Amino acid sequence: MHRSSHFRLILSLTLVTANAVGFAASALADHELLGPVETRQLGLEEVWRRNLSVPAGRQSIVDQKMVVHQTQSHVFVEIVEKSGEPKPAESEPVAEGEDAAPVIDETAVIYARFQVDSDATKRGAMDQEEAERLGRNEMRRLERRGIEAESRIRKIPMIRFYTLSDDGTVECRDAESGDLIWLQRVGSERRGYGGLGVDEEFVSVVNGGELVKLDVKNGQVFGVTALEYVPTRGVVHCNGFALVPSIGDRVAGYGLVDPTIDPFAEIVAGSALEVPTHSADSNKVGWGTSRGFVYVMEMDGEPNVQFRLNTDGIVSGALASASGERFFFGSESGQIYGIKATREGEVLWSRPTGEPIYSSPIFFDEKVLFPTTYGNLMCVSASDGYSVWPQTVPGVQELLGAIDGKIYARSLSGSLLVMAMEDGSLLGRFPGIQPDSLLVNRYTNRLYLVNNRGTMQCLRRPGSVIPKVIKSSAPVETEEEAEDQLEEKKPEQTAPKNTDPFGAPGADPFGGGGADPFGDTMEDPFAPAGGGDPFGDI
Repeated sequence: MHRSSHFRLILSLTLVTANAVGFAASALADHELLGPVETRQLGLEEVWRRNLSVPAGRQSIVDQKMVVHQTQSHVFVEIVEKSGEPKPAESEPVAEGEDAAPVIDETAVIYARFQVDSDATKRGAMDQEEAERLGRNEMRRLERRGIEAESRIRKIPMIRFYTLSDDGTVECRDAESGDLIWLQRVGSERRGYGGLGVDEEFVSVVNGGELVKLDVKNGQVFGVTALEYVPTRGVVHCNGFALVPSIGDRVAGYGLVDPTIDPFAEIVAGSALEVPTHSADSNKVGWGTSRGFVYVMEMDGEPNVQFRLNTDGIVSGALASASGERFFFGSESGQIYGIKATREGEVLWSRPTGEPIYSSPIFFDEKVLFPTTYGNLMCVSASDGYSVWPQTVPGVQELLGAIDGKIYARSLSGSLLVMAMEDGSLLGRFPGIQPDSLLVNRYTNRLYLVNNRGTMQCLRRPGSVIPKVIKSSAPVETEEEAEDQLEEKKPEQTAPKNTDPFGAPGADPFGGGGADPFGDTMEDPFAPAGGGDPFGDI
């Protein structure tokens, strides 16, 4: 009896301890994500919260990519207030054979919205015909109430999260609903995983000396390619190739669309310090090397290195890209750059900051944010590199994202900071919230956080049901600026080549009229008078 009571006491203490540890872990995880009170304080709302398919929480995540798919889209049938004004003309040209995208009035009152299911095979799926039928019923109900309405079709690009864990699990998740699209296990855990690449057709995973290729739509494994060189980083997709930084200062390319294409390798000065960055609007990639160079590679036609830039200090972080074939980066010596990937490489601007920069900058709305090693955050104009804010913001460790003109970041102490994008002023500091993020959302007006247990949270502004895809546009060069550049490049007027610098045209600088400057016809100074032979009578 005594032994049984002792056993029950030990079991009770064990359960109490386990519950306490679980409660503490839960409380810590809650500090990393936002609860209802914190979201109201920040003026946000939670869209979804899901557990990622990772074996040991966030530490198991090897790589994560967020992709806005331009060839796949969600379709909505919306019932909106009827407008008597004619629709504005299309401002963007439409390629031949393509349908013009309808103009969407963002200010119109939306009475109802019906989403067309992209997967028509699932149970209870709604196709576009059914969505339009429900829309007509809603319009009749509104008409009986004296409200005039009309129907419109709205297409939103599909936004996906792709996550690779250290046990080879690859998951695809919808970034707007948090729903799991597909799940696949690839490769061998013993060989290790280097990263993943994603494009409109394929997902690829570096697993030891192999490259595993999957279908982006369903996760089906297409095949495995043996890498010719040992990889040192992850992989990036560009124009049908998977580019893998490899040993020997190489960047190797392997065909994705056509696996029969022979791999190629470009040898550069120094090893790649990060996975190359894909240009925002062209088939070009850029990266920094260990020997202080930034390379840009052209992937149209035959892949080749377009140019390289000798930077002031090593560029350790990944380059930030923007439309107009622009790249932005900072170096360990504190120099920041903006370049344009033209054929010969154009340095748009270069500025000293005085603080080392090791991480990647963030491009938002024609502004570039540079976090320094000392915890200062600076914001410069993408056009000239000059500071936009009156001063730097101190105490910033990591950027989390930006929504509607507000920047969210984690401070050096771990608390949440909220700053104004316009001038960098501090709008709020929340010591009780210690968020973390795997990547910065540069594409939509959403904020994504991940805690230690691998739970992911999506936040947005109240009422912003449809995501806004952020698109940057390169500054348009005016005619005056173009003329100024032509004038700067125009060579100065020079004198004709046959102009004599010493006198009139054709003049002899040594005498007038071509006369001998040493006198008249010269006589022999050694000859005797009369022209006789000075050496004898012969």
